[in-house]
Amino acid sequence: MKFFICALCLFVTQVWASPQLQCDFELNGDSETHVFKPVTDPYLAESIDIGERFRFKAVVLASNNQVDLVNLYVSYQTRRQPMILQHSKFIKPPVLKNSESNSLTGRVALYSPFLGKELVYGCSLFEVTP
Repeated sequence: MKFFICALCLFVTQVWASPQLQCDFELNGDSETHVFKPVTDPYLAESIDIGERFRFKAVVLASNNQVDLVNLYVSYQTRRQPMILQHSKFIKPPVLKNSESNSLTGRVALYSPFLGKELVYGCSLFEVTP
């Protein structure tokens, strides 16, 4: 009976655990953290503003709680339109059991093309149990 209860608890934990991407940003001495949930349609993922100079978009494509692809886009905001600085792609990235800082991307530093402003970010992909 004890085995059955342990197996049931393990099953319920695995069913309810869902992946999430957490990214930490530093710009002009300010820090912020954003969490991105998986989507099934990449066009549903929205970009976020970072310090009114950069835009960041994380597309976490998943099906059945399995992450198939993570695409990260960083753009610099010009007067006319955003200018892409970086696109990173992670195919079938490992989803960790616990959050480890910068475990997916490491620490990344990008610079604006006109003012030389530095954006530093790092992302980790891990499971969260509600």
